[in-house]
Amino acid sequence: MTHRYCIIGAGYTGLAVAKAYTDLGLDYDHLEATDAIGGNWSHGVYDSTYLISSKDVTGYPDFPMPGDYPDFPSAAQMREYLRAFTAEFGLDHRIEFGALVSDVAPRDASGLAGWRVELADGEVREYTGVVVANGHYWDIHVPSYPGEFTGKQIHSKNYKRPADLDGPRVLVVGAGNSGCDLAVEAALTFGTAEISLRRSYWFIPKYVLGVPSGRFDIGSVPVPKLLQEAVFRSIVALGMGSYRSFGLEKPQHRIFDQDLVVNQQLPYFLKHGRISVRPEIARFDGRTVHFTDGTSGEYDTLVWATGFRTTFPFLRDGLLDWEGGQPRLISHTFAPGLANLSFAGLVAPRSGAGRLLMNSSRLLAEAALLQQRLRTPIGDLYARVSKPSGEILAGGQELRWQVLRGRWMVRAMTGLATLRSRRFGAPAPTRRERTPIRAALHRAA
Repeated sequence: MTHRYCIIGAGYTGLAVAKAYTDLGLDYDHLEATDAIGGNWSHGVYDSTYLISSKDVTGYPDFPMPGDYPDFPSAAQMREYLRAFTAEFGLDHRIEFGALVSDVAPRDASGLAGWRVELADGEVREYTGVVVANGHYWDIHVPSYPGEFTGKQIHSKNYKRPADLDGPRVLVVGAGNSGCDLAVEAALTFGTAEISLRRSYWFIPKYVLGVPSGRFDIGSVPVPKLLQEAVFRSIVALGMGSYRSFGLEKPQHRIFDQDLVVNQQLPYFLKHGRISVRPEIARFDGRTVHFTDGTSGEYDTLVWATGFRTTFPFLRDGLLDWEGGQPRLISHTFAPGLANLSFAGLVAPRSGAGRLLMNSSRLLAEAALLQQRLRTPIGDLYARVSKPSGEILAGGQELRWQVLRGRWMVRAMTGLATLRSRRFGAPAPTRRERTPIRAALHRAA
């Protein structure tokens, strides 16, 4: 069959994949379920959202963010940047909007024979391979507690602006990056707000000595994880000091074991009495919320800043193994035992992802070319140096070296496949196949 690929999702990640596939001359269809590019930046953030990673580590290396952008661009600026990137490289002409994928299945047990993709309108297409880049911040998670809350409830993904809140008594549940932002916005709107915390968080300031803190997680040489932890604990100590002075419990988990919260406004508002901290919810009784410490409060609006589930409703049951709510993948990318199915962006880095996304997308493109010449899923070969895992959190330096290692391995296997084809008289790779891979690896180095 003619080699043609399917990229699902035209967000921050999917656009990087499309650029990498275009650079290597791979033919593809780019399917986007909504009517706009940008993914979560297009339909899943509130009006006042700003990046928590600085523009220099968030922008794609092939297309830096404009010089007149602030260090931390707004959601509107991020959307404009993604549109400009798409137009600059001619990616917009390849995107099919309103193309909702309903089913993805291999044509044989391993996927070596290709993949069958069905759209919501019933159209069926066949591809050599599929790249899943539909994101993991869309299927909302709302925890269940005894009783019923009769006030307004809204998840952070569906919140856009203060008019979405029935004030003035607002309780935000969860203190991730969105939860902190929305608690501050509610306090600015109504004078005060409360936030319910099930556990403690590590709060990272956006700046350290005038430098965006995310830059401390990106380096040109690998740094041991213990040293990275020491650096970030020092950053927290400089930014927060004593947790108890803010009415917060000091986190008991290691600093990289859970998501970091990049926010300086919540501690500021805590110190000014504009935001109060509550423990975890115990139960509901109308508009009364009872907490685990025996206290209670009356509220008009509950804002659920409680995260998302990772789901792929279009993938057949049994294709993936799951662990702790996440699929077990090889290097966050390849599904064990399956060829020509890869996942892009299914990782939560601690810092800006622009360079990481582009380099990992180049790995996907290079692996796709190599897979055309192998009779074994490339992920199974990769698993010899990187075991499958459901872990989704990772540091910028760890990911950078993991991706580079993967691309070096693909380069070595491509060389071996070339020698084998020459030795046994099989057709050697064409100049079109060889040159883009070598050029891309040279750029990465």
